[in-house]
Amino acid sequence: MTFGILSKKDRLVLAPAITKVLTLSTFGIDLSKQSVYETLPRTLSKDAYDFVDTVSYFLSGKSMKEMSIHRILTGSNFIRDSVTQEQFENLVGKNEDPQQTESILKSILPSNLHASLQARLNSSFTSSSPLKNVASPITSIGRLATNSVDYPQGYPRKGLKSVLNAVLYSLPKTVGIKTECEVKRILVDDGRVVGVEADEMYYADMVIYTGFAKDLPSVIEDLPKSYIGDLNGIVRTKSLTIWLGLDKRLREFNYIGSEVWFKDNPYWAMPISNYDSSLAPEDKQLVGFAFVIDEKKSEKSETKKAYETIYRAIPNIEERVVMQHEQITIPEKAAVTIDGKFADIRTPIKNLYLAGTDTDSRSMGITRAAYSIVEMLGVLNEDGNLYQ
Repeated sequence: MTFGILSKKDRLVLAPAITKVLTLSTFGIDLSKQSVYETLPRTLSKDAYDFVDTVSYFLSGKSMKEMSIHRILTGSNFIRDSVTQEQFENLVGKNEDPQQTESILKSILPSNLHASLQARLNSSFTSSSPLKNVASPITSIGRLATNSVDYPQGYPRKGLKSVLNAVLYSLPKTVGIKTECEVKRILVDDGRVVGVEADEMYYADMVIYTGFAKDLPSVIEDLPKSYIGDLNGIVRTKSLTIWLGLDKRLREFNYIGSEVWFKDNPYWAMPISNYDSSLAPEDKQLVGFAFVIDEKKSEKSETKKAYETIYRAIPNIEERVVMQHEQITIPEKAAVTIDGKFADIRTPIKNLYLAGTDTDSRSMGITRAAYSIVEMLGVLNEDGNLYQ
């Protein structure tokens, strides 16, 4: 994310506020119920408020008064969101002789501080450069004040389909994939999952559900009412993406990255064919414009308004359009809001697990989905279901 649109005064005013939440987060304080708006200084300019509100909408589909500050920290490079190979191997490796003794950390600190602070301590003191991880929040603040917090962006060649192809290629030959086969019901016997009903009955000792967690009650009977209530607390939002194919490359999109229009019906634009030229014919350009939809209004009126915004913001683009396509989607299965909930990977049904962007609130998009899979593998390992 770049704050270049903001004045230096606004950036300097924001720096102490971000320092404060980073410090609290570093020491394990739960900020998930604190809104972005509550964190902001009251001396910011209107442009700064509008900018933060726009970023909030694009990160969660909700305003800065509804979005958790946790979402900003984990989705804007203030907290790095990678998992090292060593961390992954420790999580999913076979544990032949698990330690049952309580750690010193747990014996001297309140329970709400264990996980976050332990992770910070581990990352700081096992590093070959111990101060590197400790200093990273301060480094982020310095970049904010000097307008250097933007990072290079990447896009997989041939689009997201190439990611799927890579996953499929990595699967062993024993894996079977059924397409166009809707699961009608998850089968349960005596509180334990036993399979699924689709075009036929498929029996299994374990089932992993990656659909919308909120919709789980539609495919399984007799879930506890309290659990259904928690699932109903998951907040979802809709987005509109307009794809425009242009008959030439426009100088307005002569960059690698993305930009946000935050004045009057905000959008997030990305000239995607600049990453991968195969996504558009030679000398042509493919650009995507993402909008947050007001669900109180019709999709037709919101789409019309989006086109009007694009053509007003970039006056010469309409005459260059040779292809257009609209997508209305739920970009992430759960929005990170102060009142929204996320599903647990474990369910009340034994050996029925959930995975997806509604089971983990860290980061966004593919990274958040990957987090959920890593966490799920850890849970399967704990339950003795990873190695059978």
